[in-house]
Amino acid sequence: MVQLPRARRLLRPLTSRAALLSRISPRLALLLPLLLASKLAVHLAARGKRAGSSTVSSAERQQLIAELRAEVSAPLPHAIGGETLDADTYQRFLQVHGWSLPKAAAMLSKDIEWRKRVRPRALRPRHMPAACSQRGWVVLMRHQGSGNLTEDEPSPPEAAAAHSGRPAYLPTLRIGHYFGRGKGGGGRSLHPPHTKPPLAHWVYTRHGMPVTYVNVRAWHPERFTSRDECTRFCAYHMEHYIRRMPVRRGRRVQRACILISLSGFKASMVPHVCECIQVLRRHYPGRLGVACLYNTPSYWYPFWRIFCGLFDEEIMSKVHFLPASVADVAGAMAWVDKQQLHAFL
Repeated sequence: MVQLPRARRLLRPLTSRAALLSRISPRLALLLPLLLASKLAVHLAARGKRAGSSTVSSAERQQLIAELRAEVSAPLPHAIGGETLDADTYQRFLQVHGWSLPKAAAMLSKDIEWRKRVRPRALRPRHMPAACSQRGWVVLMRHQGSGNLTEDEPSPPEAAAAHSGRPAYLPTLRIGHYFGRGKGGGGRSLHPPHTKPPLAHWVYTRHGMPVTYVNVRAWHPERFTSRDECTRFCAYHMEHYIRRMPVRRGRRVQRACILISLSGFKASMVPHVCECIQVLRRHYPGRLGVACLYNTPSYWYPFWRIFCGLFDEEIMSKVHFLPASVADVAGAMAWVDKQQLHAFL
């Protein structure tokens, strides 16, 4: 059991900022009790994971995976939107719980029920039109051809990178945009982020991880039609991450990279960010390879204290604040490619 003084030290960073956050946005005051409890619960869970995971041998892990598969049987693919639960899925859920079979089974059972309801693999832009019409979250592509690639122009950082000789990363098109010409002067509708224009390729880190770029200034979750739209949109991008994961050295990459430019962050985004974190923790454990935060505003850190209360130890170890010299996507990609990261389980 955690001693009382230790618990107080864990919660002090949040309680000391309660009045400040309440003045910034009255809605944040409603989140504070949950976040206080979450921070302590995450610490308790992390201690249990550290104590148990290091003592499990390779043979025992295979046995636990087999036992979890027997206890929580995989549903038929059509029941959860077309995906299949494989051995790696069971391993990820066990790893984040320190190879505790009861905890992994409980979490996986809830995840399957969520997938039956949300069907994330079957999500399409029509299920979240307000979210997909924005340019806040984009899947990066590299243009390797000539001529007009799309009707959209790259954002200024990417355009500057192109002129400087660095690789140009072009985001996917918004829903409703077209490329190419057909009969009658029409075009073929893109299905972002599941299709890409010709002469373009998805961007990967040197480790093989697919990349999504989040431009916070262009993200407006307050315009979403409902809270569920934020959940669906996050799951939509996570499923596309999984689709893009390549096979390297005979194994499929299991983790992804996310680049986040924090310039323009607003207090009204906090509930939506918390919702995205919960989707990542509960339904995509072990999928994050690295999260790079840059262009950090000076007022960001009180909010960071809130989000830290929701992260588990596994996610916290993947989050990096980049140097002030990194100001664009090309710089962030260069930083990531210099790191020793693990793209596999």
